Amino acid sequence: MNIAVRRDAPVLLKARRRHTVWFAILAALLLLFTDSAWQGEGIIHENLEWLGYALVIVCVLGRVGCAAYIGGRKNEEIIADGPYSIVRNPLYVFSFVGAAGIGLGTGTITVPAILITAFALYYRWVVAREEAYLLARFGADYLRYIQTVPRWWPSPRLWRSPQEITIRPKFLLLTIRDSALFFVAFPLLELLDWLHALNYLPVLFSLR
Repeated sequence: MNIAVRRDAPVLLKARRRHTVWFAILAALLLLFTDSAWQGEGIIHENLEWLGYALVIVCVLGRVGCAAYIGGRKNEEIIADGPYSIVRNPLYVFSFVGAAGIGLGTGTITVPAILITAFALYYRWVVAREEAYLLARFGADYLRYIQTVPRWWPSPRLWRSPQEITIRPKFLLLTIRDSALFFVAFPLLELLDWLHALNYLPVLFSLR
């Protein structure tokens, strides 16, 4: 039983990364031919973009903060300090915020709504499988954790943190690298706007 459980974690991680890459490619292909119906209405379009920028900054800072606490030890022990003391899946919560930010960067409401819906449906399944793995691995200790800390909606009143934490630089740097990819979306979206404006790419879908 333990052997099977231990093998399930890397399989889940690889599958999640593969699915994320494929979804990103599909979304990018659709955005090639999609533009904001508010493109000519500067204040709406610009405000949505700026809100998107702000959410992505929150996402990146939050993910880096989570990495400082978890330090690559997620499957070695139950992490219940810092952001993990107020919500069980803070990395996913901040990624959710980042996905919403990227969607708003298109200057539409429709695109972030689609991204948020897809994220919520997919990661509900991912988290259910991860929690089953962790419950099988840690038993009663993890059961007490999930009975105390909410899965998705942070509860700040539960916050607790030790005076010192051990940081694994390699894992922290990897998280910074991966999180920084969220910022790449914005120059790419600006490039698409430019290509649409010059009619180098046809606009098949005009969304609000």
